[in-house]
Amino acid sequence: MPISIQADYRENPSGIPELLAGNTGVLLLVSSLPAGDYIINGTIGVERKSAEDFVQSIIANRLFDQIARLKRSVPRPLLIVEGNPYNTAHKIEDCAIRGALLSVLISWQVPVIFSKSRENTAALLLMAARQDHTASLQIAAPKNYRSKRLVRRQLFFLQGIPGVGPLLAARLLKKFGTLKAVINATEEELKQVEGIGGNNAKKISGFVSAQFPGNTG
Repeated sequence: MPISIQADYRENPSGIPELLAGNTGVLLLVSSLPAGDYIINGTIGVERKSAEDFVQSIIANRLFDQIARLKRSVPRPLLIVEGNPYNTAHKIEDCAIRGALLSVLISWQVPVIFSKSRENTAALLLMAARQDHTASLQIAAPKNYRSKRLVRRQLFFLQGIPGVGPLLAARLLKKFGTLKAVINATEEELKQVEGIGGNNAKKISGFVSAQFPGNTG
């Protein structure tokens, strides 16, 4: 099963989507994302900022609004800062940059990774996608009585639900045991799964219980 990466169309000038598309086994979709710049395997949301943009977002007071939207949109957010934020054309104190980074890490609980270049950023996105995919398979490692083929089909089925990527699909199966139990789970039960917050639980529950158009029964 290929790993999937969604890229916001505004990332095209960076050249990173083109670098990602050149890799075998990567399903890349370029579209308009509601928050962030990339979504990995349906669950990891990435806000990518060049060093210049990162510092400018601090000055313009938009950094934390963007982080907030990202956290509301995906179960697992990530911030990538490309370049050295302490060496830009903007006049800003180093302590302001450190304070913003610490706020993202501690107050907002969003991991921060530094990248040297667009090539490095593309490599980081691919590595995150592959590690997430591998981890999902390990979590859903089949017992002797369950075939690998059956597990793959179950995981693929769950990944058809909006917001459910490989790792989250594996966690759902591990938590509830069967597809039927996952489908019948309440919002409160879904929120007990790591990586599923209130908004995502509501989306999942709403999706599986939505009535087929035209069905009045």
